Amino acid sequence: MNSVRDKIMEILGIIKANIKYVAYGFLVLLIMLSVYTFVVTDIMKKDYVNIFGYSYFVVATGSMSGTIEVNDIIFVRLTDNVKNNDIISYKNKNGDIITHRIIQTSGNRIITKGDANNTQDDAITRNSVIGKVVGIISPKTILEFIAVLLIIVIGVALLNFDKIFKKYIVKEGEEKVVHDFDKEVLPQDVFSSPKDRKNYEHSGLTITIPLKEIEDIKKIQEVEVLDNDGIEVLQEEEVLDIESNNIVTITNSQRDKEIELIEQINNLLRVKNNSIDTSRINKKWLTKYQYIYKLANIIYLGDTKSLFENVEHPSFKEIYDYDLEKIGLYENLRNKIYEMPIYVFLRILVLAIIYNDEAFFDGIFKIMKYKIMIDKEDHFRVIKKGDGYSKKQIKNIMSFMKKISKKYDNNDIFELDKIERLAKIKNYVNE
Repeated sequence: MNSVRDKIMEILGIIKANIKYVAYGFLVLLIMLSVYTFVVTDIMKKDYVNIFGYSYFVVATGSMSGTIEVNDIIFVRLTDNVKNNDIISYKNKNGDIITHRIIQTSGNRIITKGDANNTQDDAITRNSVIGKVVGIISPKTILEFIAVLLIIVIGVALLNFDKIFKKYIVKEGEEKVVHDFDKEVLPQDVFSSPKDRKNYEHSGLTITIPLKEIEDIKKIQEVEVLDNDGIEVLQEEEVLDIESNNIVTITNSQRDKEIELIEQINNLLRVKNNSIDTSRINKKWLTKYQYIYKLANIIYLGDTKSLFENVEHPSFKEIYDYDLEKIGLYENLRNKIYEMPIYVFLRILVLAIIYNDEAFFDGIFKIMKYKIMIDKEDHFRVIKKGDGYSKKQIKNIMSFMKKISKKYDNNDIFELDKIERLAKIKNYVNE
């Protein structure tokens, strides 16, 4: 039953996506037809138009009443190959265009008569025949079509009255949805948008950073983390969640998954961008670098409101309309990423910046944005009190980003200290 429903919804989606273009095409066709008719009949002074072997006329009299009424539109195939009982359009000796039925033919001689007339017409020759009537549309038919269309529209509107009322009258947001984060997989429509956005042009100061040196910074930091912790990174760790008064255990398996995923994405980006041996951080990438650093600070400080606002309206322009498989975000990888905590997303976004992979950055950002926006219970966007492991991971991200900025920033264009101060001030004011 669900598969049939899904198929119907898919068909309706295709119709919805293409109906606008069909309507535009039909409108353009009507305009072109009107212009062509005007040129042929009013400027070139011809009696009728020829549109790929067809023409059309509006009936002015009731001589064919019962079959063709006054003001009906008739479509005529231009030909003189006609026979008895055909309805034809022809020019009489006065130059008028008549549409009557053939009642008798004899060689080149044709006699016609209007269905509502009592007498037959004067005989004509085949040279006078314009063509044979192949279609009739009446104003009544057009009105009936419009009426049926209106009934369908009204019916759909009534079925969706609640949604339409909330969206266009009350202006309420979408209904809240409760999500099970253990079973949730990434919806496909996260990456779609009706908005046509373009990213910033590559401009401004560019900082060139050899990727090998970034790897060295990363390795040095990993050693520092081990020294500061006094424990191995993969050792099982128990933390107290004060809010729920429960012991939360960070297991080997969880950490292994995080490390394995980060390494997998690092290798993917390295293979995808194998022609790059340096990271070039220009104005566009600097904006995103500062943005990620700001998010890390906000998350570390637990400012949920600021996190929501910053993700809803990022400081950079998002891009759309790319092939997810082509940029490396195949379904299995997307679902793996979706299950990860927020600090893993930040690490991946930093990697995407370093490898200058714009589409990959936006793909990961959209997954993170979606999770934050639907996380009404703060399962994803808040680090629980006592969760020292997660806080440590956020701190490590900030430390790594700072190391890069200090090594390559001669003019303080990264402004990470300023971003950190502003985040703390805003958090203090909110408290």
